Amino acid sequence: MKNKKWLLSLFILVAFIQLTVPIFMAWRWEDVLQTGRRFYWETAPVDPYDAFKGRYVALGFKENTLSGVNTEQLIGGQLVYAIIDENTEGKAYISGLSMVRPDSGYYIKAKAYAVGKDKVHVNLPFNRYYLPEELAAQAETVYRESAGKQSGVAAVRIKDGYGVVEQLYIGNKPLQEVLQQTR
Repeated sequence: MKNKKWLLSLFILVAFIQLTVPIFMAWRWEDVLQTGRRFYWETAPVDPYDAFKGRYVALGFKENTLSGVNTEQLIGGQLVYAIIDENTEGKAYISGLSMVRPDSGYYIKAKAYAVGKDKVHVNLPFNRYYLPEELAAQAETVYRESAGKQSGVAAVRIKDGYGVVEQLYIGNKPLQEVLQQTR
């Protein structure tokens, strides 16, 4: 009898953990979207599909390197904190790197790779913009065709080292608006 109570308690605990973890993960991303600070990143196009998450526009960013950094102690793929700032045009860029979590300001947890003696490439973790399946092919085409003609900009919310793409713009228009105009 005592063994059954112990097993039941263990079952309830495991069930609670299994329910709590996905809820926490979803809440974390929603919290960043709702309360994080918005930064605008200039983009460069790419394409693909994720079998589990669906269609998305793959994003590359122009401002993902930092010069004037001592790369001697940097291990390829090392976790760093990329310090985020804005230029005079309101576009985001990486203004510095830290090996320890900053106490203040805006930063992103990212992986860094040395690309020379004093230059670092940072893989930004928010490199996908998901959209409904029926819009994905058209969005990818419009996004790719606009490359070089109009600027692509991703509005990214940043909070506590996490970043979530909120909106993708082509020129000054949200992607959904551009898609409606091309139908």
